[in-house]
Amino acid sequence: MSATPRSGGLRVCARWQEGELDAWQVQLVRPPVGRALVGLPPELALARIPLYYSLCAHAQQEAGRLALLAAGCAHGTPPEAWRLWGECLHEQLWRLLLDWPAQWGDEPLRAPFARWRASLGERASLKAATRALLTELLPDGPESGFVARGLALLQAEGAAPAVGAGLVARARGVFEQLAALEQDQPYPLGMDGSPGEACGAAWVHTARGALRHHVQLAQGRVAEWRVDAPTDRNFADEAGIVKRLPVWLPSPARARQAVERAVLLLDPCVPFTVEVVNA
Repeated sequence: MSATPRSGGLRVCARWQEGELDAWQVQLVRPPVGRALVGLPPELALARIPLYYSLCAHAQQEAGRLALLAAGCAHGTPPEAWRLWGECLHEQLWRLLLDWPAQWGDEPLRAPFARWRASLGERASLKAATRALLTELLPDGPESGFVARGLALLQAEGAAPAVGAGLVARARGVFEQLAALEQDQPYPLGMDGSPGEACGAAWVHTARGALRHHVQLAQGRVAEWRVDAPTDRNFADEAGIVKRLPVWLPSPARARQAVERAVLLLDPCVPFTVEVVNA
């Protein structure tokens, strides 16, 4: 898993019956961060955001800073783009190297990931370490190396096409983010607001999709603060999971594996559990 318990949790349950799943329950528990920020001065609220989120702290704080700026309230300083690219790469590589190999029976690639992670403190070392990692593990592109092995094993097993496609997309994303980092590209983000009404919204790219913050100020304090993360959208119900399942699920055990893979494809930013009961 790639989050600490303070970030909440996800529980997915379903009933297996004659090759299909029904009676879905998708329960996403998130900390009430927005509620905790109401009533605070904007600068204090902004300072607290990284304390509440164990993942994507730079992106979370930048989304908050931009939302406040759009509302006419300037606080904080923007992070350098390379730090945001590094944070995004961290989440991509965590899933790719630690979580995906288990899907075809291999051990997580902990040692290469640990070596790479040690480079996060400096831009030049981050670029060099990411390039070295890809040269070692994916020498001929996103579908080579350990990913090629995974694709072959998943295909032989009869995994849903979405599984292989998701694995390749994850690897391709790492190459794209490295290219952006090496070219010193601006990090994708944006904002919109109405300073006259002390209202602002912003979005910041993350490995899981667009992270959005919306703030409303009143009398110099936070009246409302909403955080809309990709996990909240992806797990509002079971629709995204069902879309990524094979047509036929021959047993409860295979159904559970398929649901776990579908959840992994949707990439929650909280720990998750999957339960499949036999009708």
